[in-house]
This record gives sequence, C-alpha cells and structure tokens, in this order.
Amino acid sequence: MKKEFGDVLKEIRIDRGYSQRYVAEGVMGQSAYSKIERNEIEPTFRKWLAILEKLNVSVDEFRYILNKESLTTKEKLINDFFSLNYNHLDDLKLVKYEIAAYLEEEEDYLLRNLYYACESLIALNTTQNVEEAQLLAKKIWERLEKFDRWYLVDIRLINTILFIFPIDVAVNIGERAIQQLIPYQNLKEAEVLLINVDINLSVLLIDDKKYPEALSYLEKVIPLCKKYQKYNQLAIAYSRKGLILQKTGKMDEGSEHIEKAYAILNAIEDTKLISELEKELSYYLEMRYKGPLQLEISPQE
Repeated sequence: MKKEFGDVLKEIRIDRGYSQRYVAEGVMGQSAYSKIERNEIEPTFRKWLAILEKLNVSVDEFRYILNKESLTTKEKLINDFFSLNYNHLDDLKLVKYEIAAYLEEEEDYLLRNLYYACESLIALNTTQNVEEAQLLAKKIWERLEKFDRWYLVDIRLINTILFIFPIDVAVNIGERAIQQLIPYQNLKEAEVLLINVDINLSVLLIDDKKYPEALSYLEKVIPLCKKYQKYNQLAIAYSRKGLILQKTGKMDEGSEHIEKAYAILNAIEDTKLISELEKELSYYLEMRYKGPLQLEISPQE
C-alpha cells in the first residue's frame, strides 16, 4: 500500500524517538503539524524543508522512502538512463524505446533530451559515426546553452555526452558546467558530479596531448575523491595523473601513481575497472603486461 506524505513523516519521527512538539517547535504549531501527519493538510515547501531539518533527513532520503515502491514512470526512466552503462547497446536501445513510448503520450523536455542522448550514444556504438552522434548531441546542447542557469540533472546529462563533442567544444561546455556547479558548493551530489566532469575532461585533454591542462583537473578532484571516498574515481585520477607524468618524462613518479591506482582497485576487487584501466594505459603508454599489475613500460617518444 502506497505511503502518504504524512505517513512517512510520522514513521521517521517515531523511529527517531522525537515528539510532535519537538518537530513542530520553531516551525509551526503542534496542532498544524499533527494535521500534516494525518494527511489532512500539506506544509509549504519551506516548512517541509524545516521539518526535514528537525528530523535530520535529507530531501533525497525522504523522497526515496516516500517513492521507493511507487516511482512515477518519468522518475523510473530518468533513473534507468543515468544508471546505464553507456557501452551496453541493448540497454541503451531498451531505454530509448521506453522513453519514446512515454513521449508519444506526453511531451517532456528532459525526457526528450534523454532520448536524443540515447540516439547519439547508439549511433556512436553501432556505426562509429561521430558526425551523426554530434548532430544528435547538438540538439541537447542547443537547448541547454540558452539557459543562464543549469540544474544538477542538466549537468549530469551534459557530462554523459561530453566526450561526443569536438575537444575544444567539449572543454568549453565542461568549463561552463563547472561554473554552474559553484552555487552548489559543499553539496555532496554536486561535488561528486564535479569529480566526474573533471575526470572526463582530463581524458579528452590527454587525447589532445594537452597534459598540463589535464593534470590541473586531476589535481583538483583527487582531494574530493578522498573526501567522499570515491575509490573508483580516485583510482582513475591516479592512473591518468600517472600516465601524464610518464608522457612528460617523469617516469618514476608516474609509475608510483599508476601503482596507487592498481592498489586501490585490487583492494576493492574491481577487476572490471582494472581491465579498463589496462586498456587505457596500453593505448596511451604502449605498456606490455607481464602479469597482474606487473607492468613493463616501453621507452617513450
């Protein structure tokens, strides 16, 4: 049975061991709060935020508890898209089909952009037609670039398709995304998103042999990775920092950072990411692998 707004507030309050009087104090009268728990009235948005603060529960956690068994179709589609492995073609096609079915019934700007993102990623996966993928991604950018302010979901979407654009365009878009994240400083979701944008920009710049610029992004995100214990991203950042140091002649220091990356991934037993990093390092550094994490590095140009 679906929980109502007031039911969830009451459940959290009781679990916390708080009285109605304590939660309502400084926010509203106890009788008004009691009516909210009985689903007779709903609080204003500001009062709802104040109640959540008294309960020590975040907005995201409250929404999860409220909707975990009853996500709307739109919420499910958004969640499915951002949970995708964008290299898995069948999953991309399935989400694209489901979004298309929704859009036939009701137009939605965000889902339309997610549809274009799916099409762009599918084109890249099936035909490697970069121009076609860029034309589809451009439809998303043409809408977002008109807005003075982006919200976190917009930046998450941009980050998904960033690598499709030409490098100079991608860097400009990425930098704008970073600027848009400034108002969200110290918000975990925003800082984790910043980590992902910066790490994605770093590999684009590495590919363009702009090593100092790529390194500056990595130096910025490494402390954030540690702060939020994002070990996968930390390993990627160390690995890419290591390959930059290798490419710029700092062989020993570069090897140390690559070893750090592998040590982290071995500790958390992420064999898939180890394999992906091996491919990336092999591509950029022409490494020959003699066994698990025992690397022999060929002389650099």
